[in-house]
Amino acid sequence: MNILLTGTTGFIGSNLLTVLTHKQKESENNIIILSHRETENSPYIYIDHKNYQFVKEDFLEKKIENIDIIIHLGAFTPKNSQQANNVDKCISNIINTQYLCANLPSIPKKMIFISTLDVYMNSNEPITEDTPTIPCTLYGQSKLFCEKMLEQWAIENQVVLQILRVGHIYGKGEGAYHKIIPVSIKEILLDHNPVIISNGSEKRSFLNVVDCCNLIMKAVELKEYKGPINLVSNQSISILELVQMLIDISKKNILPHIKNENIKTKDFIFNNAKMIKYLGMETISIRVGLEEEYEYFKSNKI
Repeated sequence: MNILLTGTTGFIGSNLLTVLTHKQKESENNIIILSHRETENSPYIYIDHKNYQFVKEDFLEKKIENIDIIIHLGAFTPKNSQQANNVDKCISNIINTQYLCANLPSIPKKMIFISTLDVYMNSNEPITEDTPTIPCTLYGQSKLFCEKMLEQWAIENQVVLQILRVGHIYGKGEGAYHKIIPVSIKEILLDHNPVIISNGSEKRSFLNVVDCCNLIMKAVELKEYKGPINLVSNQSISILELVQMLIDISKKNILPHIKNENIKTKDFIFNNAKMIKYLGMETISIRVGLEEEYEYFKSNKI
């Protein structure tokens, strides 16, 4: 079976490739990487996407005449809130996804599309798959458009599609993102007081990237489209508790630096019942996941 992956140089994609490497030892699948950069010493078939100017012949030259499954992670993903409305980069998500579907050596049997929770409207209630899809950013709009485009494409070509809307993911490899966990770890490693831009009472739910990747692979086993599924955790934790947990893990004698204590905050939590029903449960607790990420940052001097 030929499995095509995009986005393998990104945060989730690089971790998914690691998961697949372990599973590959137990299977006879051919893994094809469509990327702008070949992974060093990779045992997989590499095809340069040429900034999404590749052609079908690029596959045929590597003796790839058909694709059975696509896991499409490749996309522009904002590293911070300022990037979420970058017009050109957000539009590239749509253009590149359309180009991918039109330039494969064959119509695949199945596609897993990695979308985002940014397709949803802001809500004070736990986010579910029934929360209205009213994106607040161009990034969210671009991913929602891709979802609708792929749903129609899958119907027309009899492809089994599965859309996975990824939530707040943390773990090894997220160092480039300006998010609370990697930023706090970096500050703690420098013996600085990690900054919280609120009173820290707002609750968040974080899913470990290893759990995320294992759930993606579970989605490959689905026989029919189940509608979008949120890949999220239901382990809610306040931002203050999160930062204090990181400090405790570090064993350093520092305290969080609370800024804007009176700022209005909002919880952002999820209901993952649909994920559990079709794909299974998360397995890594927030404490264990943070310990692993802290040691990763420390060992690699990130």
